[in-house]
Amino acid sequence: MREFQERRVLRKVIFSKFTFIFLTAVLIFLIYSAAKIYLRSRDAREANRLVEQEIESLKAKKTELEASVNRLQTETGAEEEIRNKFPVQKPGEQTVVIVNQENKNNPSANSSPSGFFPKIWQFIKNIF
Repeated sequence: MREFQERRVLRKVIFSKFTFIFLTAVLIFLIYSAAKIYLRSRDAREANRLVEQEIESLKAKKTELEASVNRLQTETGAEEEIRNKFPVQKPGEQTVVIVNQENKNNPSANSSPSGFFPKIWQFIKNIF
C-alpha cells in the first residue's frame, strides 16, 4: 500500500499545475531560442550571398582591368589611349572638323526660346 501511495504522490507532483507551468515556460524558452538562432542563420546566409555577389563583381572588374592593362602595354593601345585623352596628332596628320549643316542654315535653331514671353520677343525680332 505504501508503494501505491508513493506513486500517487509522485503523480501528484508530476501532474501538478506548478510542474505544468514550469514545463510550459521551459518549452517557450526553447522555442524562443530556436527561433532566434534560425533568424541569425537566415541573416548570415543573406550576408554570405551578398559577399559572394561582391566577390563575383570584383573578379569581373579584375579581369576587365587586367585586359585594359594588357591593351595599354601594347604600342597601339597606349597610342589610342593618349589620343582619346589628349588632342595630339602625329607629324604629318591633319585634323578634320565636321560642321552640322542644319545648324549653319537655321540660326534660330541654336537659340530656341522657352517660355511665353521669349517666344513673343523672338517672333517680333523675326518680323524685322
